[in-house]
Amino acid sequence: MMEEEKSAETSTPIEEEELEFRPWVKWCGVGLLGAVSIGLFLATYHVGYSQGEEAGFAAATRSGLVEQSLNEAASHNVLNFMRLSSASDEHLLQAAADVEAAFAWVRDPEVRLEAEWCLAHALLSRNLHEAAVAVLNPLFQRVPRSADWAHRAMAAGNLLIAGQQYKPAEDYFKQSSSIFAELKQSIWQQEAQGQLIALAACAPKGGGDALAALEALLAELKADDEGTRQLRSMALVHIGALHRCAGRKAEAEQKFREALAAVENLRTVRPEGAVSRGAAHLELGDSAAAEPMLRIAEGNSGQSLSDVASRVLALRYLAIIEQQRGHHVTALAMLHRAQGMAEGRVLSGNAFWPCLHDQRGWMHYMVQNYQTALQDFNAAMAATQEPTLLMQPQEGAARCYLEQGKTAEALSLLEKCLNLRRQYTPDDRSALGRLNLLLGQLYDQQGKAAEAEAAYRVAVEDLTGDTPDEQANRLTALLGHAYVLTELQRWAEAYAAWEQVLPLVQDQFDRREEARTQMRRIKPLIPAAPPAAEPVPAQS
Repeated sequence: MMEEEKSAETSTPIEEEELEFRPWVKWCGVGLLGAVSIGLFLATYHVGYSQGEEAGFAAATRSGLVEQSLNEAASHNVLNFMRLSSASDEHLLQAAADVEAAFAWVRDPEVRLEAEWCLAHALLSRNLHEAAVAVLNPLFQRVPRSADWAHRAMAAGNLLIAGQQYKPAEDYFKQSSSIFAELKQSIWQQEAQGQLIALAACAPKGGGDALAALEALLAELKADDEGTRQLRSMALVHIGALHRCAGRKAEAEQKFREALAAVENLRTVRPEGAVSRGAAHLELGDSAAAEPMLRIAEGNSGQSLSDVASRVLALRYLAIIEQQRGHHVTALAMLHRAQGMAEGRVLSGNAFWPCLHDQRGWMHYMVQNYQTALQDFNAAMAATQEPTLLMQPQEGAARCYLEQGKTAEALSLLEKCLNLRRQYTPDDRSALGRLNLLLGQLYDQQGKAAEAEAAYRVAVEDLTGDTPDEQANRLTALLGHAYVLTELQRWAEAYAAWEQVLPLVQDQFDRREEARTQMRRIKPLIPAAPPAAEPVPAQS
């Protein structure tokens, strides 16, 4: 019995032990679970990575940047193969002089095109622009109308601008724009169109030629997408500025309003849209709305001609805002920055230079820095023969000479300026009145009372605007005219002139009393009107 009980006791724990998992079984389960988790993670990562890679590749290839990068790499390899990168200028010029002989060994047509492009690019990189054009012109008559060659046409245009080859640059930008239009690559087409607008605004053309070029480009910008609207606005701002320089204020204002309307409700603002919107706001008198847009254009870091043109224009308008705030040092610094950016990109024959020097000259004049202002005005006059661009610096230089007591130099410039104004801006009565006022003051200083009286009289007739500056000029002209008439003892006319002065100086005690005193003194001196002749009796 005792043995059976012992046997039963020992058998019970054995059965319980068999019901438990052994350690190796537990670890196998944990390992299997971990393997499944890792497998699921890797599968999810692989699917996500593949989809992201495909999407990123598709986006990159559609942008044209990958294609452009690959093309540049291929060109670089061919360039190294031909050893043009280490060739002397003389060797490159010899090859450009007879391209057929230089590349007679190239049989494959595509490789031949690539070789000629590499030669042209090497010439452009060495600033041998005329030789490069001789290679590029026949080359681009044979190239396929592909995105690759459209990008190269735009690159050639940008490199030619640095060499002052504006006409060929324009041709390549046009070809680039045409190819991108055929390929329906609107973003790149707009890039080429922006270069054409900047070229029309920055090339060394007279005002009439620049206006015609910009109007022609504007007529081609018919699409209604945001990029095209911003380009249209940029062209309109340049056209408005040309009208303003020519004294056509109504036409200029209309163009600025059209420029502003073209860029309403934008979702994405390009540099061209930002600067055109800011410029239009400022030209229409809203500096608060103008500044944020101009700051966007100022911060644009692109290096193409279009980007540079946007930045320098933004800096010129921002300088006006800073000058209005009385921050003349900041304004001058901005104009010097604009000059530095434009050096080497905008030629001296372009309207940018006389306008820049004129604007800077007036800022120096306003802080009474007359000698430095005179240097800028002289630089402006030396930079152009365009009559509408000469008038402003001529007036500025004349004022500087007057401040320095150099009346002979001032008189010569004022007379030239007045003649140009009468011929080219006869409707700008404010400017004509301002110049006649200056002439009257100058003749007055020289003791030429009769000439002074005539100039003052025309100034009074022309200065009829309601702006504070024009009203102040009108009062000055009236006072000068009244004093000169008094000096000439033309009593009746003098009395009438003082009568015109009196209502304008009611709040100025000294001038009011002076006018009253002069009127009391002059009135007794006015000759009595001759008695009316008796009517002759009719003959019967």
